[in-house]
Amino acid sequence: MPDSSIINAVVKAVIHLNKNPQARILDLSCGDGDIIEALARKGHTAEGTHFRNDDYIFKNPSPLLKTATIHRGIDLTQPLPFADSSFDVVLATEVLEHLPSHAPIVAEANRILREGGHFIFTTPNIHRLSSRVQFLLTGTHELCGARLGWHVSRDSLYTTHFNPVYFPVIHTLLYQHHLRVKRLYVTSFIPWDCLLLLLYPLLVTATGLELTHFVKRSRDGGKDLLRWLLNPRLLLSSQLVVVTNKMY
Repeated sequence: MPDSSIINAVVKAVIHLNKNPQARILDLSCGDGDIIEALARKGHTAEGTHFRNDDYIFKNPSPLLKTATIHRGIDLTQPLPFADSSFDVVLATEVLEHLPSHAPIVAEANRILREGGHFIFTTPNIHRLSSRVQFLLTGTHELCGARLGWHVSRDSLYTTHFNPVYFPVIHTLLYQHHLRVKRLYVTSFIPWDCLLLLLYPLLVTATGLELTHFVKRSRDGGKDLLRWLLNPRLLLSSQLVVVTNKMY
């Protein structure tokens, strides 16, 4: 279940993009429906999906979820059972890090979005400054809970954060499927990260040099990636909250 800062950021992004309450919104792997309920309070109706039919969302649903459209048994590693160009907004809140591959869900989000629609996802941000320092010193990133352990069975991998999102890769996958990053939102941040911003000039130089070969491969894609990797929201936010737009 996402915390309130994540829910607020997602709802803020949706409301900013869609003033029309008739917009069709799909919340992939909607958990216990917090975002669906938060959107309903703003006058928007959203549908949800869930994987296991015996999971918690169905055991004690809120009054709203008793009437909401929840598509059951939806495996996000498989093609989604929705028509092409059928949604205005597709959400994946704290979902991608639970999937064995990010490529299929990006492709499916693109397929079911209408032109001009938006794919919004959140995920633990391994690129924030404190996570980078932790990786430098320990070889591990801060994954915001649910880290994969040796006790987890192969059938239960999805319950853990076993595939953290590496932004240069997800940026490329989005680009390949005509989805462009348009905005990042902040959830919460660690004060220590703000102190690390004193290193920003060094970060700009190092990142620019590292991405030179990206720009050589694709001038537009590489320059866009550089822009977002140096964005203060990416450097500070505990979660990535990424708003993308399906291009015409």
